Amino acid sequence: MLFGVVFVDLLGLGILMPLIPFYGVRLGISTGWLTFVISLHALFQFVGAALLGRWSDRVGRRPVLMLSMAGHALAYGLLALSGSVGVLVLSRLSGFTSGNLSAAYAYVSDIAPAKDRTRSLASISAAFALGLTIGPLIGGVLAGPGDPASANLVAPAVAATALSTISLISIYLWLPESRTDAHRSRQSAVPSSARASVAPFVWWSERWVQSILILTWWVIAFSAMRETLFALWLFDKFTADSRDIGLLIGFHGLLIAIMQLQVTGRLVARWGESRLVGVAILGFAASWMGLAWSDSIMNVWGAMAVSAFATALFMTSLQSLLAERAPANTRGMLLGTLQSSTSLARFMGGALSGLIYTGWGLDTPFLLAALAMLPALALVWVLRGHMLAVQVES
Repeated sequence: MLFGVVFVDLLGLGILMPLIPFYGVRLGISTGWLTFVISLHALFQFVGAALLGRWSDRVGRRPVLMLSMAGHALAYGLLALSGSVGVLVLSRLSGFTSGNLSAAYAYVSDIAPAKDRTRSLASISAAFALGLTIGPLIGGVLAGPGDPASANLVAPAVAATALSTISLISIYLWLPESRTDAHRSRQSAVPSSARASVAPFVWWSERWVQSILILTWWVIAFSAMRETLFALWLFDKFTADSRDIGLLIGFHGLLIAIMQLQVTGRLVARWGESRLVGVAILGFAASWMGLAWSDSIMNVWGAMAVSAFATALFMTSLQSLLAERAPANTRGMLLGTLQSSTSLARFMGGALSGLIYTGWGLDTPFLLAALAMLPALALVWVLRGHMLAVQVES
């Protein structure tokens, strides 16, 4: 059931993903300011992810998921009416309630046995990817062929609003709470000294947790440059229309979903999370270099295939590292902190991308991101060292 809820919600987000830049271009926002406005979603998500993740530990996962879906429906409805920069900015508040993914991951961690946790987390990530696969295709069809001035931008926003509303109703009617009374009783039976040892400030002081957060922040900040600029870059470099952009983003999401449903769990079981994180970083570097050197749309398709492989491995592996070591009463908080870290990184990387794009050239953000993966590999070795130390201590 949760798979379907996440899928429907992300389907709405995916419908709008290739079109958000078109709203800004139609309103006459410059590229530098447009990437900042696009990135506001991630800034609000930074605030919402940690708060909603922690709140879900206290009041339950279900209320947080319902609140999030209601917030999405409201934000997408505003976007359908977007006739000014102010309304467009206000619609980006959807980022706050996009912190629901930490509650969704915590929900899965609550109900999945330890041996199946990585595969279960990957299935939710796959629902995320599937939503971002089919959504852009629907968005491209609803918008129709054309440039930002002629595309239909109302119909996609209305469709996204309807899907979030359906997701809200589905949670209310059919999704049970994972934090049951029995679940809470088992936690209260833990000695107070043990509960104190998992206080948030204690966990944040753990070096392996710090390493995960720093690595995540670094990689996602540069990944955000590609995400924020991709639609504009395709339009500026290859004169791609909304359908072309939707197809490419949908293709990327489809490959991620296939990887996470069929491959990621098996690879983690065989090779371990930290090794796969290193492979993912190499994949990111290769894909971004491929985009920078692309001279045709076919080259872009190849680079996006590599990017999908890297994306499927990266976040799922890091989420698994956190979830399998975090107690249930702080799992939502820690996963929320991880998501919050990625959101702050997306805001900073996305907001700066427009300045680099206009000041240094269309391909420069991708080249810069690829070079930044060299220190990221060093961070992976640091993380592996901390994880080995934790295993020795335990």
